[in-house]
Amino acid sequence: MTATEFKCLRLIGLLGPLPMTALAQEAGLQLGTMSGLIEKMEAQGLVGRGRDPSDKRRVLLKTTSSISEQASTLYRELGGMMRQELDGYSESEFELIMRFLTRTGEALATSIKAF
Repeated sequence: MTATEFKCLRLIGLLGPLPMTALAQEAGLQLGTMSGLIEKMEAQGLVGRGRDPSDKRRVLLKTTSSISEQASTLYRELGGMMRQELDGYSESEFELIMRFLTRTGEALATSIKAF
C-alpha cells in the first residue's frame, strides 16, 4: 500500500463516506489521479462505492469491512506493543516523549497546511 492510498483510506475512515471530488480535495490530488487511485483500491477490495441515501445521483466512497477489520487488528496489536514499551519509562521520561511527539505533530500539521 502506498502512502497516498493509506492517506485516502484514513481520510475516508475519519470523514465517513465521501464523494470522490471531496476526497480528492482533502487529499490534495487532481480528480483524474484520484479516479485511477480509487479504481486500483477498489480492485484490491479496500474501498467500495455506494449511492448517497440522501441524493441517489451522488456516489460515495467507503472503506470495506475487510480493511476496517485489518486496521482494527493492526492498531490493537500496535497499541499493545506501544503500551509495553511505554511501561518502561518513568513519568518524567513519558512527559518528555509526549512533549516531543506533540510538538512534532504540530510542526507536521503546520507544514502540511502550507502545501
